[in-house]
Amino acid sequence: MMSRQSGTIVSHGPSTLLMEDIEAVTDGELLSRFLNRGPLEAEAAFEVLVRRHGPMVLGVCRHVLNEPQDAEDAFQATFLVLVRRAGAVRDPGVLGHWLYEVAYRTAIRAKANAARRNARERQGAAMLATGHEHDVAWNELRPVLHEEISRLPEKYRKPVILCYLEGKTNEEVAALLEWPVGTVKGRLSRARDLLKSRLTRRGLALSAGLLASLFAQNAVLAEVVPSRLVESTVDTAMRVSAGEAGAVSPGVAALLEPATGPKWLAPFLLLVAPLLVLASVAGASVLVNVPSVRLTGLNDVWTWFTWGESAGGSCHAGLTQGDVPR
Repeated sequence: MMSRQSGTIVSHGPSTLLMEDIEAVTDGELLSRFLNRGPLEAEAAFEVLVRRHGPMVLGVCRHVLNEPQDAEDAFQATFLVLVRRAGAVRDPGVLGHWLYEVAYRTAIRAKANAARRNARERQGAAMLATGHEHDVAWNELRPVLHEEISRLPEKYRKPVILCYLEGKTNEEVAALLEWPVGTVKGRLSRARDLLKSRLTRRGLALSAGLLASLFAQNAVLAEVVPSRLVESTVDTAMRVSAGEAGAVSPGVAALLEPATGPKWLAPFLLLVAPLLVLASVAGASVLVNVPSVRLTGLNDVWTWFTWGESAGGSCHAGLTQGDVPR
């Protein structure tokens, strides 16, 4: 693992000591190192990404989910999606936007799983929400706010995520998105108006200036990530990347294997399942239009078809049988 010292990251590998200014290394360069360098440099690069974007990701997960463990499972699952999809991220320069979308969808899936697991969750949460009026209002606002942020058009959603969830300045966001600073400010203003209108329609009328003051604090929706969570996430990610079986906990694995998929997929799977079983018995692999994707079982086909919908982007990430946690 690595330690932070005066804005530097030090990797304490057995044969390498990597020391550099982390702010000078872009997300795109870190992803490239994770994909193309040796294990020590790959781990160091991935840990920087977890530390850089973890507060935003954990904030999303905690705001959508009631249980701390559910939030931590969703946090880990989000970065495991990054492990598998690192080569398919379309715009690495704004990785925070990509991670936000994955984190929000993962947290929503975790919430659905938790609701099925414990039908009394709402009653327990209501009993706990008896603190100050401001805290109650904020607890009600957070999950709905993330839902509405996720529904914003991309041109508004990107600056909201980068500015208000990751704490970047207008100038930094303008440089990342290659927009004029005035465009960033204008779209943030329009995004706030849209959010306020949509929240009001949903019965969450905001007091005067509340939303503006909320977003005036950079990274107000971010959370401090415990060191143990960073370490366990990086460790799990590297074990998964190395193809180690059993590296993923059951709670996290449940979030990586969607319980439901497109309505048209079930009849299709019923048709191809016998063929897959025969192919498996014969020791053959089934290839579906992509040479690097080997589908050797029903679960692999399901994951291949649903992964692009749940994580965004192309499915050509080289999923193999060992990629899917059991």
